[in-house]
Amino acid sequence: MKQRRRDRLQRSRPGLVAANVILVLIAVLTPSDPPWTNKTRWREPGPGLKFGGVSQLLSEAPIISDTGELTLEVWLVPGFTPGIRPQEIISFYEPAVARRSLVLGQFPRGFILQGRADNPSGDPRNDEYIGIDEVGLVGPDQLTHLALTVTIGGTTLHVNGRPTALHLRETAAYKGDPFGGHLLIGSSNAGWHFWLGGMMGVAVYDRVLTEAELISHARRSGAAPDKALDHDASLLALYRFEEGGGRRTRSAVARGPDLTIPERMTRPTRKTFLSTHAVDEANVSLFMFDIVSNIAGFMPLAFLLAWKRGVKGVVVAVLAGFALSLFAELAQTQIVGRASSLVDLVCNTLGALLGGALAFGFAFALRFDPDPR
Repeated sequence: MKQRRRDRLQRSRPGLVAANVILVLIAVLTPSDPPWTNKTRWREPGPGLKFGGVSQLLSEAPIISDTGELTLEVWLVPGFTPGIRPQEIISFYEPAVARRSLVLGQFPRGFILQGRADNPSGDPRNDEYIGIDEVGLVGPDQLTHLALTVTIGGTTLHVNGRPTALHLRETAAYKGDPFGGHLLIGSSNAGWHFWLGGMMGVAVYDRVLTEAELISHARRSGAAPDKALDHDASLLALYRFEEGGGRRTRSAVARGPDLTIPERMTRPTRKTFLSTHAVDEANVSLFMFDIVSNIAGFMPLAFLLAWKRGVKGVVVAVLAGFALSLFAELAQTQIVGRASSLVDLVCNTLGALLGGALAFGFAFALRFDPDPR
């Protein structure tokens, strides 16, 4: 049987397919900020550190309260940049362990407390949330004193010395059992959810400070922890970030470990494989955009692969789209600032199916014969 002459799209198919694959990989594997650069900077004028997104600060050793009770104080200027995910300010973690005993973050104009294991499928879920209008803050760039008091009854957030309604009962604190871990500032334990803002001090105690003490610390300290705090025997660590340069900041308390600024971003705890995403009112529109873009992004490649190849071409396009998406999602586990998502894998494969079906439909409508090869 005489073969039809191939059209221009068929002749250009190898080059167009290669270009599409390259573009897809660039789109799904390139983070919005270079992950190899830690953007933690010293504030000018000091003291303090500036977290500009893709920032991270880690303690060289764990900070543990042997009493089972703890107070964590932070002096900061929150950025309150709107976003679709939590921006994690500070947390305790253990290397290679997904469970974190305590997390404080903001999202997008409020505060979050987490105190249980991360979703084993991937992304952390919010435990408790409170808006800044409920704690008396008026906007970004406002010097703020935050404190978390941890007891067997749970964890409470205090803002400028006053307790808020943000109370987390699921904190893993038990009377007499050690509580704490390695300190992580500026990102999540998976190396993302980057925080934006300035930080002037951090203090950790092995007891619960009274409301009067917290109010006093908030009023007397100004932009940084007051020097009088150095004499508190319950202090486990105290950081004023006064060095002004370098990649290490020391504790004013001898038993407190140094904090380091990694040159390259790290994933302190674990890699996330094919996670599922929680959807809430703050990120529905962006979640839907993500779904649409993931479907549309794989349609051109599938269309090229299936064009004038009949039903077999559609099958090949779907399998190729699934394989490319699976490779990309697994590769994303190695990239700081990217997440491996089961939702993306499904959407990419659906996009490949739609692209292949469109190619088959157009070819059929135009009465082209399937490619005889």
